[in-house]
Amino acid sequence: MKQSKISILITGANGFIGKALMDYYKKNGVSVVGVDLQGNGDDVHQADIANPETFAELLENCSVVIHTAALVSNAMSDVDMWRVNVLATSKLINAAQMHQVKRFVQISSIVAFGNKAKGELNEDYPVHADGGSYVLTKLASEHTVLAAQTQGNIEVVIIRPGDVYGPGSRPWIILPLEMLKKNQFMLPAMGKGYFRPLYIDDLIRGIALAASSDKVAGQILILSCKGYVTTKEFFKHHCSWLGNKGPMTVPTSVALVLSYIVTGISKLFGKANEASPASIYQLNTQSWFSIDKAERLLGWKPEVTLTEGMKRSREWAEKHGYL
Repeated sequence: MKQSKISILITGANGFIGKALMDYYKKNGVSVVGVDLQGNGDDVHQADIANPETFAELLENCSVVIHTAALVSNAMSDVDMWRVNVLATSKLINAAQMHQVKRFVQISSIVAFGNKAKGELNEDYPVHADGGSYVLTKLASEHTVLAAQTQGNIEVVIIRPGDVYGPGSRPWIILPLEMLKKNQFMLPAMGKGYFRPLYIDDLIRGIALAASSDKVAGQILILSCKGYVTTKEFFKHHCSWLGNKGPMTVPTSVALVLSYIVTGISKLFGKANEASPASIYQLNTQSWFSIDKAERLLGWKPEVTLTEGMKRSREWAEKHGYL
């Protein structure tokens, strides 16, 4: 039987952003399906984005692909990161073109600007691959979809989210809590690095607007908060949830030495260490982002305050046993 027409196909539908998008569209009565390495027997189909022919019928019958699937890590091998974040993205958008999908929304990241940029940046600021495999592959994935757009038969929208947190966030909620409980969490730059927190619900609204607006076809959009907070200000919430003082802060040079040592030991035992030098540099950034373009073209701006977002995150963490 031929698959009925659907509006949205979401890759990485079981992930942090993908699942939130699935829930948003279903709640708003929009026809949506997802693909992920594990299906649910219902609206999430088991498939590997590196083999888009396995879900060709879904591509044939959808109008928009929102590509959230990616390896988000500062510890995995360069080969694996490139294979998933770049090569699989290339195969996916080529398949989307072949099946005449109208729009392809690529979820990238503000890390495409690199970790050494300073001050307020907008979409016109040049990208810089100076932050490890995650930075490099997110940047390369953007190039992949922009190259596809030059063929002229698919609309591309690239979203660069800020530091997205909220219930279920692995890098900004789960991992910090796990490391704090082991007394292994510390911040470089004495906790004075810049953090650009964006609550997951605000990101989802922005993606949904970008997926449907004619004004942003072919555009790159930053979705972030206005301004920034210091890393110490952000992660003090996690410490308070656990009844800890802190977080512990050290000079960047000390954090890097410790990171190289722990990463080396982890490699000897065949383990990945997310507190890698790339993570240290990421938490040492001195940049923040203009969201003027998203405000002007989409009428979008973040609505959830950091206080409210952290309250919701704490409730989730407590419910799921992380506290």
